[in-house]
Amino acid sequence: MAKMNSKKTGKLGAKKSSNGVNGKNGANGRVEGEGSYSATRAYNKNLARALSDKGSIERGAERARKAVDGPEGASLREAEKRGKSGPRAAKAARSR
Repeated sequence: MAKMNSKKTGKLGAKKSSNGVNGKNGANGRVEGEGSYSATRAYNKNLARALSDKGSIERGAERARKAVDGPEGASLREAEKRGKSGPRAAKAARSR
């Protein structure tokens, strides 16, 4: 038996845009489908800016070193340990 599919609606009855992609209106009123194009562009722009400034990476690393060696070091190491133990261990720790 052939599967019926209407060109006016897509998955779950959502209306398709002119380019045939289901989605919600994103930035600037554009329809965004499975992925958010505007969020991807913003992420890529900010990542490129951060990577182009080598000093910001060094400054961040130095702040992290000072934090781990400082008074909050024990709690940071505990958080790292919980993060590395995986989601099940983290959930079990929260329920205690």
